[in-house]
Amino acid sequence: MLLSEMLTYTAAEFLDDRADLVDGEADNLWSDAFLCRQFNRATRILTRRAWVLIDTGNPTAGRIVLATGKSTYPLHKSVLYVYDAQPSTQDYPLGRATDSQLKNASNTNDLDAFDVGEAASLAGDALTGTTLSIATDAGTRILRVYPVPTSTENGVVVTLKVARMPVTFLTLDDTDAEPEIDEQWHEDICEYAAGKALTLPTVDSDQKVEGRRLLTEFAETVRLARQERVRAEMGSGRWGFSSTTAACGK
Repeated sequence: MLLSEMLTYTAAEFLDDRADLVDGEADNLWSDAFLCRQFNRATRILTRRAWVLIDTGNPTAGRIVLATGKSTYPLHKSVLYVYDAQPSTQDYPLGRATDSQLKNASNTNDLDAFDVGEAASLAGDALTGTTLSIATDAGTRILRVYPVPTSTENGVVVTLKVARMPVTFLTLDDTDAEPEIDEQWHEDICEYAAGKALTLPTVDSDQKVEGRRLLTEFAETVRLARQERVRAEMGSGRWGFSSTTAACGK
């Protein structure tokens, strides 16, 4: 739905708040600006809680450019989770590790804090070269690459598959725009906006009951959307036998 269609659906049909007058200013209880803000708020809630917006290589939120000597890169504020990262120089995604693993110079996990620190000091300079792995817990929306890029890797574009919130939100400056989320959720965010409108302090108590019902329905929609996304991402669940006693033989 276009923003103009969403405003019509919510205000004229759902809230019964638009009427053509013969003369005088329109007596609208809820402005288009208020409804537009609520559309954006509903979109943020749906994408943040249910991760319904997942894509690869978004020009704003789905790319980083490697730079010589730079190991950490800020992610766009819309990014909720990075699934994988693939440099333009190869056909497969990079490996994934935790930030502490990438910074552990000994590359072992069984040493105490002193041993790890000593190994890092003795190592001196950080390992550099072709990017092998990433960690997404280097800080709030900070991605670490390993090893540290050299001049050879400088300028290499790394494409990210991410779950994110919208990069561009709706605005009355462009009523022909659409929300970034799939169309199946457009009516739901319209009804959320209607629910917020009907629960404002200036609304009478009878209407607030309907408003709370709409907000409750939206919360259930978010829960089901998350459930569907989790179900879609479930693996095949095949057994993985690693014991020598599990092998079939004579």
